[in-house]
Amino acid sequence: MSHLSYEGQTKESYCIECAEKHGQTAKVYMREGLQRAEACNCTNSEGVLEKVRGVLEELAGIEADTQTTENEEVTALNTVAREIRKQIFAMQAEIGQANMDQLHALSEVISRLVDKTYEVRQKVDCPTCKINIQQEPAAEPQRQAGSLDDYVKRTSEKRRQYMEELKTEIGS
Repeated sequence: MSHLSYEGQTKESYCIECAEKHGQTAKVYMREGLQRAEACNCTNSEGVLEKVRGVLEELAGIEADTQTTENEEVTALNTVAREIRKQIFAMQAEIGQANMDQLHALSEVISRLVDKTYEVRQKVDCPTCKINIQQEPAAEPQRQAGSLDDYVKRTSEKRRQYMEELKTEIGS
């Protein structure tokens, strides 16, 4: 793949690299938006709206870049980014209707998403982690093709549990 950042980079690693970049940019935009809001003591100035809309663009970038893999943790990042984006729309922050407390809370949520992205990267790219995974006893052998429904149910349940953990972390 010619778009990978370095030789031997996996698809998951590239997705996470892009998610990190978009998340870091969203975090900077949100910080700058808050600074502008505090300077003018308003949340609907042109400068604040510009930064909040930039956050939305970066969240959409995370969504786009993390939907190309089947890695559950990368997919969970996609879901969290989507939920944050929807939260911004719900509070109408991109059109100046959010209050200062909501903007601060939004900044915290974005910061947690970036932190979670780094954690996922460690799991996907960490050589030590890969060694530990390889040393663990293998899970039960692949089931017969007829149990695809069971696999989908297990995977969906794991994803649901992971999403609940993320929502708990983000919501706290």
